[in-house]
Amino acid sequence: MSRTNLQSAKHFLSMLGVITAAGYLTSCTHDDRVFTPPTLETPAQVSTQVAYDATDVAFRFTWKSQKKLYPSGLPNTGKNYPMQFHDMLKHDGTKFDRLPSGQRLEEDRISIMFNQQAGGIQGFSAAGCAITCHSGMESHHLLTDDILDHWHWRGGRSGPMGYAEDAAVNKTERIRDNLGTMPTKFLRSGGDRLREDQGALSGTGHPVLTDGLPRFVFNKGKSLPGNFTIPAYFLANESNTILSNPHVDISAIKDVSKNRSLLVVYQDRNFDTQDKVNALDLGYLVYVALGSVGHLPSHLRDENSNDFNTWKSFSATESKITTATAALTKLNEVHAEWTSSQKMAMVTRSVGFIYNSDQHDITSERFYDQSKNEWTVIMKRKFTTGSERDEDLAGLRNGSKYTISFAMHDSGAGSETHDISIPYSLSNTTDTDIRAISVGSIQNADWNSIPALETNWVKQALMPKYTSDWLKSGAHPGSGSLESTTCGTCHTGAQSLLNASILD
Repeated sequence: MSRTNLQSAKHFLSMLGVITAAGYLTSCTHDDRVFTPPTLETPAQVSTQVAYDATDVAFRFTWKSQKKLYPSGLPNTGKNYPMQFHDMLKHDGTKFDRLPSGQRLEEDRISIMFNQQAGGIQGFSAAGCAITCHSGMESHHLLTDDILDHWHWRGGRSGPMGYAEDAAVNKTERIRDNLGTMPTKFLRSGGDRLREDQGALSGTGHPVLTDGLPRFVFNKGKSLPGNFTIPAYFLANESNTILSNPHVDISAIKDVSKNRSLLVVYQDRNFDTQDKVNALDLGYLVYVALGSVGHLPSHLRDENSNDFNTWKSFSATESKITTATAALTKLNEVHAEWTSSQKMAMVTRSVGFIYNSDQHDITSERFYDQSKNEWTVIMKRKFTTGSERDEDLAGLRNGSKYTISFAMHDSGAGSETHDISIPYSLSNTTDTDIRAISVGSIQNADWNSIPALETNWVKQALMPKYTSDWLKSGAHPGSGSLESTTCGTCHTGAQSLLNASILD
């Protein structure tokens, strides 16, 4: 990309960025709290690069981790660190449960949406999801009958496993697989999506039940690829010490490669045959030790059902425990580790799934540079997957243009900062915002030789105004030209979308 084009691209987002804010936040969980952000002395940037080879395409995003500012008074306030944890569980005196709402931790994330410009969704290339997707901050649906491809890398729920979630958005939902296939049913009755749905056990007969321990903990002692042995049943810090105070321990972690215990359950065995399943199902151990099923999900309580027996067989293979004596010994070890931490041990709420799906087309890599407080995330996928929900990106090889929008979520305790992009044009030609470069192999791409589009942060305070309803209303002076021109035509200088005063 030439310097002129690069400056134009930087100006483009600076002027346009927030239009997508309320509309494009497709990966926000609206359990999040929205705070008025501080004024940044120098806007941070997300650097975006694209490379492709004969069969695959790679997107590389680099951004600086911002200081975690909310809520005030916690030990991690004001610190930079990579958020690769999401919504930890901690014992509340009765059972393992989520932290209080003001102390919850959100993972860092990056998400992308694609649409081919020729014959694409009306309005998306001009104003993105603010005009085509949303009628309000709570809505994550298209306002058309189309389907929009959506890639979502999560710092805690898929990133440590080397994946990104391959989903889509239509008129009624964010589409994930809802097949209810095995062994997803080990966890719940149906639906094959990455989600955080781990709850606590309950019942009598063993302290893990009466004390309300979580159903899934790490399989301590199991060897993982890379000569790593899982150090604990519960989350461990870089020193392999049980994590008990997330606002102290997590903010001290800098090297993301040392937190291999985060690899929990999620794996598509067809997509990646490497063994990454490392969860120990305490529900299975209680069944083997006590012979009871009342603590299990309802769909696993019928001991004659196919679901139950498939789950039982898988759990026996994974844990290598089949006798009551061995199961009781392991349950006692898990409970003892928790009590030895003064009952402060933390566990991840994120429980993924093992199943075959076109939702698992995207591999990912992640790095964190402590000296720069900087994340680098690379997402890779084949041009063509054969799924009707995936955008066919093979046109990049012949000069076809696509529209790409992305959102970066830099998270901390009880807060998120969003870096939002307005749609950009993507092609392998020079007359584009993001120029994709052909390389011999994306696995060995020299990213230093690939042009980068650098984008600026936008004001969170502007987001509530940027719904399609508001933008089309008389309160917005540019409503008449919303779909026929770009936002930067008007939003320059004092009217920059980085300037919160335009709300006045």
